[in-house]
Amino acid sequence: MDRRSAVVDGIISEYQKERSHINYDSDSEGAKIYNMLETAEEPEFLMADMSPEQLSSFAAYKAKLNAIRQSEKEKSIEKALKDAGLGHREVTPLMKLRVVGLTYKTRQDKPKEGIVTIWNPIEKQLLELVEGGAYAVAGLMPSSSDFDILQLHARGSCTKWLPLSSNAREQFRPFFRRRKSTPLSSLGDIPLSNEFDIAAYVVHVGRVYTSNQQKKQWVFVTDGSIMNGLQSEKLINSLLAICFCSPLIDHDSSFPLFNYNLAGSTVGLCNLIKKEKDHTNHIWVADANENSAYYLNFDSSNCSHLRNAASSIRRWAYNSLLIIEKLKEKVLHVVGDDCKA
Repeated sequence: MDRRSAVVDGIISEYQKERSHINYDSDSEGAKIYNMLETAEEPEFLMADMSPEQLSSFAAYKAKLNAIRQSEKEKSIEKALKDAGLGHREVTPLMKLRVVGLTYKTRQDKPKEGIVTIWNPIEKQLLELVEGGAYAVAGLMPSSSDFDILQLHARGSCTKWLPLSSNAREQFRPFFRRRKSTPLSSLGDIPLSNEFDIAAYVVHVGRVYTSNQQKKQWVFVTDGSIMNGLQSEKLINSLLAICFCSPLIDHDSSFPLFNYNLAGSTVGLCNLIKKEKDHTNHIWVADANENSAYYLNFDSSNCSHLRNAASSIRRWAYNSLLIIEKLKEKVLHVVGDDCKA
């Protein structure tokens, strides 16, 4: 274990042993409900009798309290690292693009796909390289390849991306399909190993763990598109389990790949990869790798196609707190006390 990991682990261990008391808005209805449920022997029975307004006040207060605690912990970690002389790391910026080769309309060749990594991209590339754009590219170097995807790299100052004119693009077969939000109710139409985007409500965020030199974390989401009401005990096909995965660097496994405090939030998820469904528990499964991303704000062009779906999910979640509690119970039944599913 390196010094940085040791410092972080020490701070996290202190927070786990002794949760600090935070006196935040203690006279609010949400605070009173939170304190009552904290000391109750069977809080779920009390929640079952609460009005939607009370449940909403409780959820809002709990989310704010968790955010404050997380902020305090992060500040403590930052200060401890700075005090130990470990507060700054040199990082090389990079930009990753998924590309596909263009095929002339007169030919039937299957287009080759690739991942391009641009190290130290220049400002012109950051501004002008857009999804759906067609370019003539020079200066790329192969790094590796498999049967399906080429891996290419270049330095920003050593590669050129020349946009093709409209007339030049007309010579090639269509290559770009605009992004759209894929609800859980339509996930069966997505082939295995294909990418998809989704707006979703975060039901449960699992712990970070390591496996085969990989840092992993499971996150469970829903979107309300497959719901039969509380009478449906199993809530079949209404959950998506996402495995976030990243290479383990310097044994630094402390920080989550997906923030724990996002449980109860509506997020946008892009470039998820569909995996084999968990037929035993009737749960959809997807992977999130280094090309995947999640968003909390839907104003960016990267995720604006999820905005309408996200608004609908927020409205559904506000009126479906008891269903969400049942989904949480299902997740905990599946994974137990940990999320190493």
